[in-house]
Amino acid sequence: MAQTISITHCRRMTAAEHSPEDLPPNCRITRALTVSTMNQGVHDSEYAVRGAVLVKATEVAAKLADPAQAAKLSFQRLIKCNIGNPHAVQQAPITFFRQVAAAIQYPPLVDMDPPVLPPDVCRRAREYIQAMPGKSVGSYTESDGLQLVRKQVASFIERRDGFPADPKSIELTTGASEAVKRCIQVILTDDNDAVMVPCPQYPLYSCAITMFGGHVAYYYLDEDRGWAVDVTELRASYNKATSSGVKVRSIAVINPGNPCGSVLDMDTMADILMFAAEENLVLLADEVYQENIYDEGRPFHSFKKVLRLLQQKKEGTCDPIHSVQLISFHSTSKGVLGECGQRGGYMELVGFSTRMLAQFAKVAASSLSSNTLGQVFVGLMVCPPVEGEESYELYRKEHSLIFEGLKRRAARLCAALNDIPGVSCQPIAGAMYAFPNITIPTAAVSAAALQNMKADEYYCIDLVEKTGIVCVPGSGFGQKNGTWHLRMTILPPDDMMEEVISRFRQFHEDFCRRYASEE
Repeated sequence: MAQTISITHCRRMTAAEHSPEDLPPNCRITRALTVSTMNQGVHDSEYAVRGAVLVKATEVAAKLADPAQAAKLSFQRLIKCNIGNPHAVQQAPITFFRQVAAAIQYPPLVDMDPPVLPPDVCRRAREYIQAMPGKSVGSYTESDGLQLVRKQVASFIERRDGFPADPKSIELTTGASEAVKRCIQVILTDDNDAVMVPCPQYPLYSCAITMFGGHVAYYYLDEDRGWAVDVTELRASYNKATSSGVKVRSIAVINPGNPCGSVLDMDTMADILMFAAEENLVLLADEVYQENIYDEGRPFHSFKKVLRLLQQKKEGTCDPIHSVQLISFHSTSKGVLGECGQRGGYMELVGFSTRMLAQFAKVAASSLSSNTLGQVFVGLMVCPPVEGEESYELYRKEHSLIFEGLKRRAARLCAALNDIPGVSCQPIAGAMYAFPNITIPTAAVSAAALQNMKADEYYCIDLVEKTGIVCVPGSGFGQKNGTWHLRMTILPPDDMMEEVISRFRQFHEDFCRRYASEE
């Protein structure tokens, strides 16, 4: 009999709500806020990236920290492949960015004699300090962010796309996640509204939509075509949602794809934009991985660029393409920067009236301002050292080292996964993840069901327990019925990645062998 996996410790608190402050037995008084009286949108929302598998990983980490328990394990370290958190798996920060941050946090560094920082670092630090209220990073900024940084973002977008960008249409945010949630909050008007979301998707979207009381209308990506988007599928998803009585208000697109690693071509992007125009949908373009492109035949194009090109072709007409409303997101957490903890991000709003921009500004004002140092990192991301500046050569070297490592590991991991019987992985053209299809024996699926679990969650919990590798079950992102996946990052350094590949191969073979005897 194959051993089942206990998951009691992996489940969150239930309605019983046990705590150190439990009321005395037989007490008739009640508390105001419980899991049954709280906001049910928050209660029902889920965020799989930090779910039951991570709870199990925390337990394994505790065992590794105890020499007596660690001696019983077949591995010596936990390898977190579950989340796009580069610096947590040994990616080094870029020197220029951290030097500017240090000077802003402690301005006397700028004027030390002899100098302790390169001249261009000092110039940039002074520029940001002068732009801050009270000339201090400890101050709140304007609600939509420092004007200097918003101008830098606008210039970056213009260089990238070849079309004008207005700093007044740009808001700096505490990471892109806050921007996404802010937009969904504004878009959803009641519990009859829906947002179209890709499947698989980054669970932030379904989590936020549920939290704000809306419906998720999934459109499925085509795994056999490299996780492609098909406008026929968009139409089918839209029709299914509207026929059920909900009003579709928006469509979210993640490009490059998370968790799938796909990159959209311009023709597909044009199809999506025309679909959004025809159905009068706000397009949410999650473009935080735009610098993570590993397939030279699949360059990144922004939705704004493609939109402006379509609008040029229809100039002088009343084509619906001119009414498209687009919100695009970017972040300091991804790319080669990987500064997740700095919480820097921005969104650009295209096609919105001045009055509507004021409403977004009102939502921003409710948080006073985003993280000031995070705003600086956004400015540095979009305006790094250029040739001729003192820090350029070191920046170029560090940037290249990080990017080439990501590209190399994307190819290595994909090839290794495809070499394992019962595992298949589409090319990792972009982003930071592999999303392999995993064949799970029927007996294991049944064992998972007995534990009230999805088979891939069961698999991933066993994976971390047996190998120390932390991944995210595909069911947390959504997938077609009858298929199983998991997401793992390409972030661990080369030696650690080889360890991941070796451990994973052995685990999968053992797992399949163990449950095959039950079939």
